[in-house]
Amino acid sequence: MVPFHPTGLSSSAKRIRRMLDPSYPLCREDVMWVLHFVQKKVALKDPALQDLSKPRLLQNFNSYCEAALLLLGSGNHFHTKNGDIRTCLLEAMHGLPELAEAISPAQARTFESMPSVPEDGIHTAASEQK
Repeated sequence: MVPFHPTGLSSSAKRIRRMLDPSYPLCREDVMWVLHFVQKKVALKDPALQDLSKPRLLQNFNSYCEAALLLLGSGNHFHTKNGDIRTCLLEAMHGLPELAEAISPAQARTFESMPSVPEDGIHTAASEQK
């Protein structure tokens, strides 16, 4: 089978797509890149973020902080928390057009197994088992 290589994606969307792929081993630089990317979007008052509800923005911030704490606390066992960090990064980027571009159904063929984030951004045991 020929691997699917997306074309027409922005460089940010390509990097996000690669990082969200469960088979890609995250590294510290990847997480730092996402945290800096989100920080820049907030500092520049990205219009996509301004359209989010206050509870959703709080969830984005919570996930951003959780990813940073997982990164800080990972020590030499960074690879053991890849799934948790990926989920936090996904939720921290919620609402950004680059994330939507990276996981768009028209372009994504490898992300059927990615966890879906509920619209309210709150994970429950039931939503994670789907």
